[in-house]
Amino acid sequence: MCSSPKSSRAVNKTAINFNNELTQEQRLRFAAKANLAQERREQREATNRRYELKHLSNKSSHGLFSWLQQLVS
Repeated sequence: MCSSPKSSRAVNKTAINFNNELTQEQRLRFAAKANLAQERREQREATNRRYELKHLSNKSSHGLFSWLQQLVS
């Protein structure tokens, strides 16, 4: 199609190779941050699972009668 926009510049599609471009110190810092992020992610997922299991029984009834019972208690 003639009306579609076309780029006049070539795109460089080289992938970043961390092993060659980072120094040993940078690799160690990167790995430490990645490990901490993974640990936080696992802790968050475990907490979310515990929360869902704990509150699973509360989601069973949402009717007017259950609402009134909660209001009175």
